[in-house]
Amino acid sequence: MDGVTSIHQLFKRSALACIHMSSYRATQGLLAYSELPYEQQNSAWGLCMLGRICFEAGRYPEAAQAFGEAHRMAPYRVRDMDTYSTLLWHTKHEEALAQLAHKMVSVGRNTSPEAWIAVANCFSLDGDHASALKSLTRSIQMYKSSHCGTTSVPRNDAGGTGGLAYAHTLIGHENVALDELDRAQRAFRTAIRIDPRHYNAWYGLGVSYLRLGKPDLAEYHFKRALALNSQNPLLLQSSGAVHEYRKDYVQALRVYERVEQMLNDGAPARTPGSAACDALVTDSTVILSLRLHHAMNFVMFKRARMLVVLEKFGEASRVLEQLMRRCPREFN
Repeated sequence: MDGVTSIHQLFKRSALACIHMSSYRATQGLLAYSELPYEQQNSAWGLCMLGRICFEAGRYPEAAQAFGEAHRMAPYRVRDMDTYSTLLWHTKHEEALAQLAHKMVSVGRNTSPEAWIAVANCFSLDGDHASALKSLTRSIQMYKSSHCGTTSVPRNDAGGTGGLAYAHTLIGHENVALDELDRAQRAFRTAIRIDPRHYNAWYGLGVSYLRLGKPDLAEYHFKRALALNSQNPLLLQSSGAVHEYRKDYVQALRVYERVEQMLNDGAPARTPGSAACDALVTDSTVILSLRLHHAMNFVMFKRARMLVVLEKFGEASRVLEQLMRRCPREFN
């Protein structure tokens, strides 16, 4: 009976962690994750869950540690590697992304939609958006072919539709990069029809509307994205962009200051007493805090730019001097 009870508790805790992860509740997700048994926390499945929780919260350094360890433990695992490839795209790790894409294609060239998303991210980072779109189209075809003869929306192994919606969302972002905004909006709307809670597609629509010079519609879609994933400080930057477009520089500055404060105050993903603390330490190096987040540099630069516009040159100079110490090779 004790064995049955322990299995029941394991499934209950695992389900709770999955619910918080899919609902973009990072704080609750990390707490639920910390209550899993040591073996589950340090499995490839558990580390990928941790990586996704951190990624959706904008905690890229911690997510990179988790995904990297999971990939090392299970190099033939393709599930969640689409998210890992997007993380590597965001952090501009070209070599690691190329290696991941090569590995995924060697494993699942004809079976894995995630593999072709990784390939698409690799092309996108290299600036080859046309090839990225071809790879994403192939990924979508694989999702659909796995449900040939049915009228249902293709779902992944966990019963979710996120993978298909994600592929359409990335098509939208590639079209934004090519300035094909009509095509981009169609892709984002398709993603939302598949998964109305896919905040990235709502964000993408906001970006496209801002590019079209429609700040009110952009603001509406940015707010929808932030409502779905309120614990990601990076999404808050979008409202600052809207304020900049409206030349409301004081409000834009307040937004960037708030984002910077959130990144500064954000605690690392390590939970006291959790086995994840050990899983995310490599060569005695503790996981990075959000203060070292690469996005912090971008936010600080935007804040400095607003300070210059508002003629607060002394404060702008101090921020730019901090940036020079943080990223001396950045040409901006």
